[in-house]
Formats: sequence, structure tokens, C-alpha cells
Amino acid sequence: MTDESDARRRDSRRRYQEAVLELTTDADVVDGRFEAAARTITETAAEIVGTTRVGIWLFDEDGERIRCVDRYDRRTDAHSDGAELAAAASPAYFEALRTHRTISADDARADPRTRELTANYLEPEAIDSLLDATLRSAGEVIGVVCHEQIGRTREWTDAEIRFAGDVADVVHRALRNHRSAERRRELAFRRSLLEAQQEAMPDGVLVVGEDGSLRSWNSRFRELWDVSAEELEPPRGDAVLAEISRQLADPTAFHRRVEHLTEQPSATSREEVALEDGRAFELYSTPVRDDDGRQYGRLWLVRDVTERKARQEELELKKRAIDEAPIGITLCDATRPDNPLVYANDQFERITGYSREEILGRNCRFLQGERTEAEPVDELRAAIDAERSTTVELRNYRTDGSEFWNRVTVAPVADERGAVANYVGFQQDVTERKEATRQLRVLHRVLRHNLANQMSIIRGTAEQLAERSGGETAAAAETIVEEADQLLGLTDKHRSIVRLLSERPTPEPIALEPLCRRPCRSVRTDYPDADVSLAGDLDATVVGIPALETAIHELLANGVAHGDRESPSVELRVERRPETVRLRIADDGPGLPDEERRIITGDGAVEPLYHGLGMGLWLVHWIVSLSRGTIDIEETGPDGTTIRIELPRADD
Repeated sequence: MTDESDARRRDSRRRYQEAVLELTTDADVVDGRFEAAARTITETAAEIVGTTRVGIWLFDEDGERIRCVDRYDRRTDAHSDGAELAAAASPAYFEALRTHRTISADDARADPRTRELTANYLEPEAIDSLLDATLRSAGEVIGVVCHEQIGRTREWTDAEIRFAGDVADVVHRALRNHRSAERRRELAFRRSLLEAQQEAMPDGVLVVGEDGSLRSWNSRFRELWDVSAEELEPPRGDAVLAEISRQLADPTAFHRRVEHLTEQPSATSREEVALEDGRAFELYSTPVRDDDGRQYGRLWLVRDVTERKARQEELELKKRAIDEAPIGITLCDATRPDNPLVYANDQFERITGYSREEILGRNCRFLQGERTEAEPVDELRAAIDAERSTTVELRNYRTDGSEFWNRVTVAPVADERGAVANYVGFQQDVTERKEATRQLRVLHRVLRHNLANQMSIIRGTAEQLAERSGGETAAAAETIVEEADQLLGLTDKHRSIVRLLSERPTPEPIALEPLCRRPCRSVRTDYPDADVSLAGDLDATVVGIPALETAIHELLANGVAHGDRESPSVELRVERRPETVRLRIADDGPGLPDEERRIITGDGAVEPLYHGLGMGLWLVHWIVSLSRGTIDIEETGPDGTTIRIELPRADD
């Protein structure tokens, strides 16, 4: 019997050893696939030991609870998990796990190490015997492999106890390999994430090791410095530094910076460098350290700031231009209550006498006073409420209380979403012009009244003289009447010019067809012997002031009245262009003298008037100019004159 028992024991040991070896070399155990490895281990252990169930339990982080991660039941050939046991409910059992390599409880419900489990675990699970082997890492218990016998008590043999310990070691190895594999996967993920982040960065990235070797870089770095991947392969740090230096406008300064960072490895640096090709780079450098402060090298970030510097310089130039502009410029915040001013240039301070500290944060109405008229203020308010541009002239007050006339233009400024975020204001002191205009109108009224009265007397007397006399005297009297009529007509044109320059009406859309047809019809009526024609595409709308019709009539009438033919002709031809409408007024008269040509273009003087023609041309010039158009002499000579007017289109 002894020999037979020894043989059985040897056979059992061999089977245990073979099973442990097979588990140790299992691919899932070696590769760290813990879930699959745990199922193989529990199935093998249950089969080899011949017990009902085998489970693997792991402690939580604080060691106060264990949770089953896999339990195999031979009766059902099924796996389960999720059961938990708390240390607070079974302190003796948890203490035994911490102090024993194995717990072999033949009668688990009576054993002092395991009997605390009876009510919560042993009886509900019908467990009679337990064989537990702990998993340990660095001396700390991290889990347990639990062999459970159901239906009868069992006396565990020494070989089974050793086998249970070996199985726990295999579980520990599988768990360790699993965690190592997880760390490797996490490291690989972090590395790939870092590489992806580097590639996604708009900046060039270079990492240099402590020994000067190149550790990492991205495509943007190679692109900025025009170096190949081969040139960046370790240990080419010196070669890359030389290539970078070759491209710099001041390589000596850059080398001094690199030497300083080498001597001060913990220093951080940020600077701009200029390149020979005109580009500008921003270089940022900082040490690379781990959590313990150990330094591994240096990170360099390179950013192309050429466009940013150009924009900054452009913005600075614009800011200087705005600050130094000869008109007042303000900016208010439309997103805040009462539209407070957030910017005012130097000229605004000079115009108003207020300092920026007194201006910013206030609504611009602080310039208003006792004699400020309500109408232009209401127009400003209505334009702001409607989010549109407008121009008004109103009486304002400086900080010392003195009055001045302010020509104010406000315009909305939209943000990137199209919502009005600000209003820009332009202020111009027009006090002198307003005063000059007022004086001009007063003088004009006096002149017109006196001149009209006196000329009426002269004209009436000349008519009486012509009726009562004959011969040369009558002819002279008729000449006086004609000249008086010319002079009275001249005063009417003078009045029109004064009104235009003082009122300066705002251009508005005007339909082209009636604008051209009415003056043509009027000139035909006044000059029935003349040939007045209208040609071209009239289906358009132009931008102009209402007096445009007067200007067209004046040019048509001049072309007929000053012609030297029995039946003079004049043609108004219209040409629609992409952004403008071109009017050509061509006559067959003797051509315009140089003085009158200069009047048309705005370069001449009012004198000599040539029977009033000069004043009429000045009127035409101002009407077209105030309509934001242009007027020019296209051609003139003994066979006729062509005058070209270009007006902005208001239609699409």
C-alpha cells in the first residue's frame, strides 16, 4: 500500500507540475490577456484539484474589499464574476489573508479564519471547505485564488496546498503581464497621441536631448527650415543648427542665445529672429522634465510670425493715421447701454477741448448744449436705431463753453457675425464754412434784391425808350433790354449755386429715363428749330441730387443756343456700364473756348462770363460733383463738342 500511495502522490505532483508549467507558458498569461488567462487558470485548477469551484478575487485600492473577477463552476461549466466581500464584515478572514500564504479550511464554517463568512457567503453558496492562496506584489496582498468544495467537507493535501500557491503565482504573473501590457499600450497611445499632436500643431516642434541629439520633430519644423527627414536623423544636431544659422540674418546673436541656454539648462527663452529671406520666426524654448524634475532635454517651438508682424505694422500705421487724422474720429460700443465712447483720436480732443479721460465711457451727447437744434439730433438717433449711416451738422459746445458747428457722420460697424458692434463717428469743425455760407447767402439776397430792382427799372426804362424812339436810339434800347435779361438770368444761376453750396443735398437714387426725357422735351419746346435727340439704354437708376435734371438741361440748351447753324443739333446718348452710367451730350457747334473747358473740369474761374455761359457751366460742375459723378470734355473743335458725365449706378 505504501508503494502504491507513493506512486499516486508522485503522479499527482507530476500532474500539478505539468499543469503549472502549462499555465505559466499559456499565451494569454504571457501576453497579459488577463480575462482569457483567468478563465483558463480557474478551469485548469478546478479540473486538476477536483474541486467544485475555483475563483480569482482581487482587492480594491484601499484593501477594504475583494471582488471576484472570474469564478468557474465544474458542475455547470460556467463562469461568473462580480461577487464582493467587505473587510468590515469579516475582519478575521481579511487578517488571515494578509498574514498567511494559504488558508486551508477543511471545515470552513468552523475554522476561526473563515467562519465569519458563513452567513454572508458560505451558507448561501453551500460551501463546506475552502483552500485559498494569496496573490502578493512587493509584499502586499493584492488578491486571492479560492478553491471551494460544495456538498461535503474535504481535507486538503499538502500537494494541493502547494499547487494552490503555484496557481496564485501564475495568476499574479498573468496580472503583472496584463498590467505591463496595459502600460505598454498606454505608452504607445501616448506616444502616438504626442506625435499626432505634434503634427497637428501650427508651430514647428523640435526636441533636443541632453547630449545634443535630435529626439523628435514634426513636419512643420522641416517645412519652416526646409530640411529633410534624413538631415534630422540622430545625431545630426550640429548639422541642423548649422543649417538654421545659415538662414538667419544674425546667426551670431542666435548662437549666443543657444550657448546661454546650454549654460542655463533650466532657463526658458522666447525671442524673434529675422531670416535672410525676409521672414520672421518666433522661437520658444523650454526644458523637458519629468515629475521628479529630472531633465531630459529641451523643447523648441518655431512659429512663422511674418504675416502677423506685417498685420501689426499695418494696424500700427492705420492707428497712427487715425490718431493723426485732420478730422475727429470716435468709436462707441453699441453692445453696451447708451453707446459709450471707447476711442477718440487726437483731433477730436483738439476740436472739443476735452481730454480722453473726460471723453471715454460717455455718450457723445455731452457736446450738446442750449442752442443745439433737435432736428439733427433726432436724425442721428433715428440712424443709430435703424443701424444705418447718416451725416448731420449741429451746433456743439467745447469744454470752455464756446460754440462750434460740427459736421458729424456716423456709420455702423458689424462684427464677424454681422451684428452691429460699434459705431464709428467722424467730426469736422465747419464753423468757418457755415459762417462763410451764411454771409454768402446774406450778400446774395442783398445783391439779388438790389440788382433785380435796379435792373427792372433799367429794363423798363429801356423798353419805354425803344417804343418812343427809332433808329439807332431804339436799337441801343433793345440791346439794353437783352443785356438786362442776360444779367437777371445770371443772378438766377448765381442763386442756384449759392443754394447748392450752402445746402449740399444728399445724393439719392434717381430713375434715369425721366431724368433725361424731361430736359430734352423742354429744350425742343424752347428751340423748335433745333434737332434734340435721345438715344441709348435708359433702363437704369443713378445716384445724384435732384438738380441733375437742371445740369442736363443747361448743357443741352447751351449746345443749341450757342451753335452757329440754322438748325443746330444736340444728342444725349446714354450708356449703361457695370458700375456707372455714362451720358454723352454732343452738339455740332463751334466748340468751347479754353476758359470754359477749364470751368467744366473745375479748374477755371468764373470770369470772363461770356454772356452768362461761364456761370451756367459752374452750376453744371457743382451739380455733377455733389452727385458724386465726374464731368469732362471728351472732344471739342469746329465741328462740335462732346461732354461726358459719369454717374454711379444705384441698381444692380
